[in-house]
Amino acid sequence: MALELADRRRDTEQMSMLEDHDRIARDLHDLAIQRLFATGMTLQSAQPFVEHPEASERLARAIDDLDATIKIIRSTIFGLREHEVSGVPPKLRLRAVQAIEEAAQVLGFAPALRMEGLIDTDVPAETADEALAVVGEALANVARHARASQAEVSIAAVEGVLTVLVTDDGVGMAEGGRRSGLRNLSERAERLGGELSVSAHGPTGQGTKLEWRVLLPTLQVSTPRSHSAPALAALRLVFMDLRGDDSGLHPALHPQLAQQP
Repeated sequence: MALELADRRRDTEQMSMLEDHDRIARDLHDLAIQRLFATGMTLQSAQPFVEHPEASERLARAIDDLDATIKIIRSTIFGLREHEVSGVPPKLRLRAVQAIEEAAQVLGFAPALRMEGLIDTDVPAETADEALAVVGEALANVARHARASQAEVSIAAVEGVLTVLVTDDGVGMAEGGRRSGLRNLSERAERLGGELSVSAHGPTGQGTKLEWRVLLPTLQVSTPRSHSAPALAALRLVFMDLRGDDSGLHPALHPQLAQQP
């Protein structure tokens, strides 16, 4: 009887929490994003009337900052509305949160987590599995070797590229250290047409920055612009997706692939 009452109380608390999440997400979308978007449009319309070059540049930066803020809030909204449903595999966003919670037990502290873009809809299941494996391996390396007190994980799906970025404030990579774990991460990237880079992180050159980038396969098939533009414009209005051009591959990742038809 006591167990049944505890289960009911837990279910009630969970439902209350989910209702709060939905309310906050609704308010963010209906109030905050709409006002930021309107402010950005106003600034954009005023830009041609600004003659001073430095003032125009500052205005352009402010518009870019507003776009970035909208993306961050939109990502938060998706996170708040992501519920784990029985019988349905959890999406990348929820799985990433769970991976961070598991890593915190080994690290002794909770890494920061930042997510950007439509990672639950744009990232296929296979790619999501690889990305989570990268997060797990990278944080395990931080726990084993870095002697870090802080770490941050970023997962972003922007302009047809999924980027997993893991940074820490540890001692950095030792010269001649073992590279088997990094080789595994590099092979995971190469299988998906991507790449891995590892470099020093932080103002003193200590710490490590691991960046794992792969192309999202949904953008590898080119669609004639005349047919795709209306549909994409409609989607941009619905999702307020400010990623830019939808027809090409990301040139910074593989310039030679961006030239393919």
